[in-house]
Amino acid sequence: MRTTGGIVTAFIGREGRRPRVLLVEDNLALGQMLLWCFEETGARAELAGTCAAAWRLARAVAHDLMLIDADLPDGDGVALAESLAEAYPQTRIALCSGRHGVQERHSGLIAPDAFLIKPVPEHRLAALLADALDGRDQAGDTLESIQE
Repeated sequence: MRTTGGIVTAFIGREGRRPRVLLVEDNLALGQMLLWCFEETGARAELAGTCAAAWRLARAVAHDLMLIDADLPDGDGVALAESLAEAYPQTRIALCSGRHGVQERHSGLIAPDAFLIKPVPEHRLAALLADALDGRDQAGDTLESIQE
């Protein structure tokens, strides 16, 4: 099993850039902590606090992973995840919520790659990024649901 650092290093060597992560979280303090966690892995992370901001950032540059809060102030994070998954099928998308049952809220047409329950341990965030990057070389690979 390769480490997150090894996978990120291999990705940088292969793609010529750092991995990009879009975080959609309306809690600024939590969003900042998530930014730091992903940046420590070597990724370049961006934070959006609303659905509208998420769309602006998603359109501006390709992301390798999107971590989306299920409840946002200007819309439904589950619907946002589904529409982003449809628009950007190569991007891995994980939904995150402080409440159980978020899995049942998606339409079933386009499901996110992972569902996480807050608080998400830092090692799970690193594993999520590693799976997203490593899975780019493995056709048909999907992330498993992560709940802790």
